[in-house]
Amino acid sequence: MKTSLEKLIAACCLLTGFVLGSCDDNLTSVGISIQPPGDRITVYTDTFVMTASTVKLDSIFAKTTQCILGEMYDPLYGTIKSDFMCQFYCEEGFEFTETPHEGKIDSVELFIMYPNDSYGKISAYGDTVLPMQVSVYPVETSLGRNFYTNDDPEKYCDMNNLLGRTIYTPYDMSITDSVRALTDSYGYYIYTPNIRIKLPAWLGQKFYDETINNPSTFASQNNFNAFFPGVYITNTFGSGNLIFSQGENLILRIYYSVMRQDTLGQDSLALRYEELGSAKDVVQINRFKNSNMDHLLEENPTHTYIKAPAGICTKLVIPTTKISTEMDIQDRFINGFTLNLKYLPADEWDFAYAPPSYLLVLPEDSVKTFFERGNIENNTTSFVSYMYDISGTYSTSFTSSSATYYGYNPTTRTYSFGNISNLLRTHIQNSPDKDLSVLVLPVNRSYTLSSSTYYTTGISHALYPAGLKIRKEEEFMKIVVLSSKFEDKDNQ
Repeated sequence: MKTSLEKLIAACCLLTGFVLGSCDDNLTSVGISIQPPGDRITVYTDTFVMTASTVKLDSIFAKTTQCILGEMYDPLYGTIKSDFMCQFYCEEGFEFTETPHEGKIDSVELFIMYPNDSYGKISAYGDTVLPMQVSVYPVETSLGRNFYTNDDPEKYCDMNNLLGRTIYTPYDMSITDSVRALTDSYGYYIYTPNIRIKLPAWLGQKFYDETINNPSTFASQNNFNAFFPGVYITNTFGSGNLIFSQGENLILRIYYSVMRQDTLGQDSLALRYEELGSAKDVVQINRFKNSNMDHLLEENPTHTYIKAPAGICTKLVIPTTKISTEMDIQDRFINGFTLNLKYLPADEWDFAYAPPSYLLVLPEDSVKTFFERGNIENNTTSFVSYMYDISGTYSTSFTSSSATYYGYNPTTRTYSFGNISNLLRTHIQNSPDKDLSVLVLPVNRSYTLSSSTYYTTGISHALYPAGLKIRKEEEFMKIVVLSSKFEDKDNQ
């Protein structure tokens, strides 16, 4: 006689081909007998129906290396305003390279750079010639590590102490096309779009005086953060576009003059500057304020919504109590449950939201810890959508370094998550009397390439504008659960 473990392994191996080939959504409960010598394995396919609804997340985990600024309106998904708070990185033992003339600082500027992509397109969304106003305020309370997008910046900032303000358009029309097109010997664009905000000279003076009077302030990042907790950068006028930057592209530049002798031996002043930048090692926190979204939460017979950044996702309820009852789960092993979600075509107005790059499925009560801990999918309790190339072909390896990949099939308008039966089994074991509720969230996925195979290196909330309508008619909510039952003929 085989041991129980040997029987289970044999059943799983025999079912592998059947699991991979079971793609017919019209299957009903049937039994299939597979008979190795002395044993019988019966395979079942049972059909159930999920329910779907649109739910609102009050906030999402906000710590990121991305910095988004501006305001956009979409006729369907409403208005979103984005701004951020950030700290600055201080190299240990920081000091001024040279001594300012008469110990005086000349001026201070904050640069928000949003570099072109490899095609020369600026990192912005919307109507990029509309004028916007940005304002900068000092952060006066140390920023923590786990901030959410509904945190109120006024709890940390002095909103009566304006440090600087300027008007900008994301597409700077004062830059000629010839300058914009210049590249270096490596093919990188020389001109970097940026917003330059003049800050008060006393801020730079405060930094220089501190290096002289209290050098221990610059002995560690924590000491520096206590001295200068950071800045809050927000949009205070205009609507119609967003810019996208990274922490390393936020530069605080302090200008000063030094005395030099020219070639004739005459004294002259030469301009110098010191820079402090933000980086992934310090805190950058996006804040999103959504409005005009309540209609998305109303019951809709045909679809649910998903929106990024922040606010709206789809909730699926899988009837695990019914599954465990009707399938006599104590005697069966769940082998397969493939999850596919269909979506409707995108809207066609100007700057209409495209589908999010990837979707993540995980239990509703796991969202907070998943993102705070920096987890990635484990294919047991969390699953990220499959990667497809531009033709809609599922990709298990990279065929071209320049190919375009999506976390969905653009041809069939489908997000696929593969076999998520591990999640079903885990939930039934831990909560047999409660249906399984999962959230479907828009995410960014970073990955690395090794031996022609991609591996996830990070998952974070999607911050680029995106929108999706998930189909919820019964035919699209049907799920087929594949299970097996081992029967020992010698004991019959």
